[in-house]
Amino acid sequence: MKKSIGIILLLTATLAMSFALVFASGCGEDKTADLVVYGNIYTAEQDNGGMAEAFAVKDGKYVYVGDKQGAKAYVKEGKTEVVDRTNEGLIIPGATEGHSHYFGVFGAGAQLPAHDCTYKEMLEVIKEQVQTQYIKFFTTWGWKTNELVADRDAGKNFAEEIEQVAPGIPVVLLDNSGHSAVCNTTALKKAGLLDNPQLRGAEIYLDKNGKPSGFVSDQGVGYLSETAIGDALSVEQSKKACKIAMDTLLKQGYTSALDAYINQFSESSLSKALNEMDKAGELKVNVASCYNLKSYDADKYKEKVDHVADLNNQYKSTHYNPAFIKLFADGVVESKSGWISEEYKNAEKGKEHGNIIWEPQELNDLTAYANSKDILIHTHSYGDMACKTMIEACIYSNKENGKEYRNCIGHARNIQAEDKKRAAENNIPIAENLMWHADFDTSTPEGKAQQDAMLSRMSEDLYFSGYPMKSLLDAGVTMSSSTDAPAAATIE
Repeated sequence: MKKSIGIILLLTATLAMSFALVFASGCGEDKTADLVVYGNIYTAEQDNGGMAEAFAVKDGKYVYVGDKQGAKAYVKEGKTEVVDRTNEGLIIPGATEGHSHYFGVFGAGAQLPAHDCTYKEMLEVIKEQVQTQYIKFFTTWGWKTNELVADRDAGKNFAEEIEQVAPGIPVVLLDNSGHSAVCNTTALKKAGLLDNPQLRGAEIYLDKNGKPSGFVSDQGVGYLSETAIGDALSVEQSKKACKIAMDTLLKQGYTSALDAYINQFSESSLSKALNEMDKAGELKVNVASCYNLKSYDADKYKEKVDHVADLNNQYKSTHYNPAFIKLFADGVVESKSGWISEEYKNAEKGKEHGNIIWEPQELNDLTAYANSKDILIHTHSYGDMACKTMIEACIYSNKENGKEYRNCIGHARNIQAEDKKRAAENNIPIAENLMWHADFDTSTPEGKAQQDAMLSRMSEDLYFSGYPMKSLLDAGVTMSSSTDAPAAATIE
């Protein structure tokens, strides 16, 4: 994967820490460390501008963070491994996953062993499950985002095809981005979308005969999931899912994670499971979770915020914090639904600038009200206009409430220079994607075709300036690294 941001070093698997660095004390007379690292190190501490020149680790704990000269006291030849990355890039603690979908994804996959399969493979698994056991619903996550686009645009009816495999049983199958799903006729009926395929903030595609095809995108995915499947997972199923998610996080070196969407299928059972696991001493990572509040509930935003506050009061524990709301400010630039200032190429009439899911004043009022209840906002902001509008909402809330809140802008694709500056000045963090949002490998035919598809939708400037990193740091923005990725494993 090519990155234009220089070298970024992630220190993960062997270091157990939280993002706010915890320093060990009382190490006795022997100061010999197991590991000493020199470099340009980001600590997120207020002192020294959040930067350090070196750190030392002994027995899995930080025993020193500071300048290079001070770290030399912890080096003993033959016993200390020394890694010198001076002038080779930025070192970011990799123990915090700032925007992920581990718990939500495993919750979605806990009932159907078909995660990360193709659409056709999922149908085969469902067919087998229907024939061998009684199932109340089917849902999972993972068919490739572009797999069904041609069939969708040709007017195929997925709902009727899936209904034949699982008649009378609601089925919702999400793609690997989580921004699109296909479902059967039963699910459309339960969601109320079969006879009235309209929903604010959603794309509900019709077949060649003008009937709902079962293919939905954007906020229709969450609506369909919640209304057709609902809080269907038991607490025990959720605990199984959470255990697998937790073990996966730890194997990857994460000790803290924010799950960006926990109420899609199992809001109460996942929260209860995490709470009970924590109280039993079984939760070995720090977990924050977001309740997704959608624009079709804009007129009920206070009721929804109060609901999240109630969830927080009921389930918050030592290592579990559900005091977050996830907002989709827009869609994604790659599918021409991200909210941008320039016009997309060959855009549909009325959608030249993408999918504007919320009105700016709605975001102002919602953010201010949520913050007044000590609930923080974590946004999905892909286009430059989505970033700008959400930063303005955060500033508005700070003024209205008379204090500064650490609401977070997720993704920040195409964020402009003036908004980087405003985010830094108002201490608004950005969760930037380090891992999988990279340029396509154009040395392969598939990668070249994918990049060409992107450039057919947007200008080269928009595409190639997508995910900033160094410029955000140079602007003084507080950042959290993230993958925005689910844990890719099948649940048996």
